[in-house]
Amino acid sequence: MKLNGKVALVTGSAHRVGKAIALALAQEGADIVVHYGGSAEEAQQTAAEIEALGRRTLLAQADMGKWDEATVLGETALAHFGKVDILINSASSFVNADYLHTSEAQYDLAMNVNAKGPYVLSQVIATAMIAGAGGNIINIIDEGAFYPSRSYTAHSVSKAALLALTHSQTLALGPKVRVNAICPGPILQPPTYSDERWENLRKTNPLNALGTAEQVGEIVIFLLTGPQFINGDTIMLEGGRMWKREF
Repeated sequence: MKLNGKVALVTGSAHRVGKAIALALAQEGADIVVHYGGSAEEAQQTAAEIEALGRRTLLAQADMGKWDEATVLGETALAHFGKVDILINSASSFVNADYLHTSEAQYDLAMNVNAKGPYVLSQVIATAMIAGAGGNIINIIDEGAFYPSRSYTAHSVSKAALLALTHSQTLALGPKVRVNAICPGPILQPPTYSDERWENLRKTNPLNALGTAEQVGEIVIFLLTGPQFINGDTIMLEGGRMWKREF
């Protein structure tokens, strides 16, 4: 196993993409801080699956939209394991509102969870990484960072901010901390999508395919264990959708 002895903090790891990433890390030998916002039962299930792989876990609840709670999350992880080698900023909100109808509360929710939380949590963890043996931060963005959605304007702005944070962290945290981003496309069927609408997304990329959450985990492992010269980059996991867009 490639990550024996490593500790990873994965935000939003109770379910969906965050859970897939946490399991991928555990399968490679890492101990996992399982963070959740309100999904306590799902987080406990994720922790049980990780422990079944022989890895240690810490369940940690925090509202990633609150500066103080994100700070305490990082401090708690460091106090429990003594270090965090890997930080995956995966927790995300999905505010559905077009530009002209976005409220202040909706804007704040998107920006706080998707940008402010990773900003402060990374501060705490990166400070410890730099004082220790170094580490890796991986931010999970999405296509909204590159192609704004009419129906998710604040969300798109917040993910663009997370992408900008990735670049800023790259400059601020080297040489001991590498920072990269992953941009998934259609990898998990949203609860609001019918099966037909989801399957139709195959037509939006040259591969005529849909991805999986497990593939995000595979890219995480690649970034952690592959060429160590990859830094400040974004890996697209969207089947080449950007090249089929008509402008």
